[in-house]
Amino acid sequence: WGERMAEDIIQYAGLIENVNYHKQTANAAMTKPDYTFFLPNGHKINMDVKFPLDNYLQMVNAEAAEQKEFYQKEFIRNVKDRIKEVQNREYINPAERTLDFVLLFIPNEQVFGVIQEKIPELMDVALKQKVVLCSPFTLYAMLSVVRQAHENFRYEKDLKQIIQLIDQFAKIYGTFKMRFEAMG
Repeated sequence: WGERMAEDIIQYAGLIENVNYHKQTANAAMTKPDYTFFLPNGHKINMDVKFPLDNYLQMVNAEAAEQKEFYQKEFIRNVKDRIKEVQNREYINPAERTLDFVLLFIPNEQVFGVIQEKIPELMDVALKQKVVLCSPFTLYAMLSVVRQAHENFRYEKDLKQIIQLIDQFAKIYGTFKMRFEAMG
């Protein structure tokens, strides 16, 4: 379900597989991030989308307060464990030109809201571990920035090439003009 949500958001952001990103491609450590997004200058950012929702669903559906509290504690533990797990997968690797953080996709805005409400310090803890938690809305925003950066880099590169061609043309035209004037 998380991968399906991520795939929809990636498509809405205008990214194209094998052009802007790869899915489940092994890195140097032989781990497979769910998605690897390409950035300008050969940089990359990895994202993992697997997220523990079982205890969250149990918490939401529990009728007794003590059951709700138990599943809430379990859910919080699951989230913290998932952050540690993602951080230890070697998705950050300067030799592969990855950025200094990894994205962890939380495929539901309500779940993201519960995390912010119940454990507000978790965002800071995750960032210290170089893990950025993304909800569907924040992932869309991030991927839009990634796409725009990629396009701007490509346009800048193309513009430099156009300027070089104009310079070459100006030199050749200058030579032509001198020879034409010499002929009278």
